Amino acid sequence: MKRKCLSLTLLFLLAGPISVAPAASQEEAPSGWLVRDLPFRVLNVTSNGSALWACGSNESLAVSADAGVHWQVKHQAADGGLLLNVGFANEKLGYASGTGGLVLITEDAGETWSQKPAGTSTVLQISFADLQHGLIRTPASLMFTADGGGSWSAVSAGDSSEVLKTNPFTFSLVALDTNHMGVMLKSGAAQYESQSFLVTEDSGKSWHVVDIPNTTLYSFLRVGDKYWTVGTEVIHKEQKGGGYAVPVAFYSSDGEKWSHSTSDLSACGPEMCVACTAQGCLSANGAITDPFLDRTSYKSFPPNQKLTPKWAAAGSSVCSVGDKLQCAELKTVTQPARGDGTVPAAVAPGPLGMTAHQGPNCIVCAMDHILIDQKAQGVFTIKLELHIAKNGTVTNVQADGAPTPEIKSRIEQQAEQWIFEPYLKNGAPVNLDLSTNIHVNVIKPR
Repeated sequence: MKRKCLSLTLLFLLAGPISVAPAASQEEAPSGWLVRDLPFRVLNVTSNGSALWACGSNESLAVSADAGVHWQVKHQAADGGLLLNVGFANEKLGYASGTGGLVLITEDAGETWSQKPAGTSTVLQISFADLQHGLIRTPASLMFTADGGGSWSAVSAGDSSEVLKTNPFTFSLVALDTNHMGVMLKSGAAQYESQSFLVTEDSGKSWHVVDIPNTTLYSFLRVGDKYWTVGTEVIHKEQKGGGYAVPVAFYSSDGEKWSHSTSDLSACGPEMCVACTAQGCLSANGAITDPFLDRTSYKSFPPNQKLTPKWAAAGSSVCSVGDKLQCAELKTVTQPARGDGTVPAAVAPGPLGMTAHQGPNCIVCAMDHILIDQKAQGVFTIKLELHIAKNGTVTNVQADGAPTPEIKSRIEQQAEQWIFEPYLKNGAPVNLDLSTNIHVNVIKPR
């Protein structure tokens, strides 16, 4: 085993044999949650109708048709790369992406997966509208295809190209349909940073910058045949004190013209609604508010201090991915549910044009550098000791210097999700121990 010491500046910061995953474990799970032991390291989760899908190490994809109790591996490659994302454009068409330029497509609801050409760089984010039209983000580039991956072109903002320099963080990608694709760009990696949208209405031939004034938007996604974005809007700016922020949701058919949703978002303050999926938004740790229906609906689940922005809900279950996949019972409620604890913050990948560091190269290093805590305040330097497996996943984290146990737990939880390029020794990947420092600003709630 080799040890490396490195000071990281974190700015944000195929078909295989079918098998059935083992039964659930109660190891390290809080009350009401069960660890699901799949035969690979789970790195992300999504839902498609009533099915839950997980992706991860060894190029693995698995599905559960019974609310996360049993899992069946649908795709796997021995010593394959890491699948970082999985999603579905509709009931049949799905996509997944990861290290080494991995882009996989299914046309039969996940029964079989085939690879699309996408170069050799890690695909950090992906969205496809159909077999031909899709968007991907690599460390260096933001690209689109209109011919199913036969060719990839860089997204260009034309006369507004400066927007990619002032807003280099790609918070979310959405390929909506044959003609429409969009990207939510931010000035920093955190969800509370300012944003602009870069959209196309002609399959990528031209791109336009769109801003929604007086807003800070946390999520950008496809629900049905529309774009949706959720966050806050400052109203009554003319009043003494400069106005105040309220939760808000917008929808659009083209990314150019946005309409206020009339959904009831009263459950979304003061934490606001964050980490949205097509099944709703986390309005508290233990509560989901779904503003995307004709009438806002609510669900509750047991609070979990290890809850992450990587979550999915299907049927009577909600699952979240941290160092392990955990699932819990999901209940429909008539009133907004009260949560307990902190809602996880979504963080974008690093800025466009990232270059590799000397030594271990972290390709997914999300870290929320502004944390809220009742018992501490100030700027703290945290020393992290990481154990990195030869496939690039973090298997153990120890954080020293955190002002409270809660801050320590949250930092360790986020670092457990970091992904590194495999570290090579004599041309072969090896396990690695790494020391690094991060800086966090802890503030007290108002």
